[in-house]
Amino acid sequence: MEQLTKSARTIVTQCLNIKPYEKVLIVTDNKLLKIAQAIYNESRRINFDTVLLVMEPTGRDGAEPPEIVAQAMKSSDAVIAPTFYSLTHTKARMEACKAGVRIVTLPGVTEFSFTKGGLTADYTEVKRLSEKMFSVIKNSHRVEVKSENGTDVKFSVEGRKWKTDTGIIHTPRDISNLPAGEVCVGPVENSTNGIMVFDSFELSEGKLKLIVKYGKVKKVIGNAKPLLEIFEQLGDRAKLIAEFGIGTNPKSRIIGNTLEDEKVLGSVHFALGSNISFGGKNDIPFHNDGIISKPTVKVDEKIIIKEGKWLI
Repeated sequence: MEQLTKSARTIVTQCLNIKPYEKVLIVTDNKLLKIAQAIYNESRRINFDTVLLVMEPTGRDGAEPPEIVAQAMKSSDAVIAPTFYSLTHTKARMEACKAGVRIVTLPGVTEFSFTKGGLTADYTEVKRLSEKMFSVIKNSHRVEVKSENGTDVKFSVEGRKWKTDTGIIHTPRDISNLPAGEVCVGPVENSTNGIMVFDSFELSEGKLKLIVKYGKVKKVIGNAKPLLEIFEQLGDRAKLIAEFGIGTNPKSRIIGNTLEDEKVLGSVHFALGSNISFGGKNDIPFHNDGIISKPTVKVDEKIIIKEGKWLI
């Protein structure tokens, strides 16, 4: 319990730098109420204008929250969202940021992240590592990812803007996923080709293999019934390769939880579904990530990560 409180304090003070005069909103659901309560208690130590709002789980990562929640987010100075399903890639989150709100989301966060994992990190170090990687790849054009697990995929990032998720959210309109620690981009929509083999993917049991052509999944190999159901419900747009990211958090560990797994230093991840938060046009209520733990990454013919080790 002591470490849970300590990490909640890190979110409120180091990550968000909450001030006494701000309007702070904590959005949660009944599945993550214990964690939300810990964050609420720490925010209340600094800020008496902290509100805890509990809603029903939205049912899917990227699905929109109720309109009353969206309006409350937009009317706040800072939003902290430990929810079972992700609000990161929703219009509600983007509209709140446009209104000047700074936001951290914690979709599906576990107590492990608070007590032993990514939220025990020093976020000044996470920021340093994220910015170091960003400085190397920010103007890149082509990316190639391989791994001993069978991954062999190429894609274009021509004209796309890389983003850093450092966990330091002190400026209006800033957004971070906590635990934080990644550098990410939206691949050009029709450019991704090859094979992806995920060591961790929440919508499958065991490893998942995807055959990708012209930016979309063409074949699924593995026990991934929940993913196939989403494809059936939402159609081809759910099959788009929407994001590529590089983990930069030295405290994160692969535990089978996407929020924690995708931040592991030296790992990479790809996401399917919505890419509108990366400047794309695939507006769909679904966004889900898969992790490759020990990749080799080549950017514009230069290897920057070899079997999970940074070479920069």
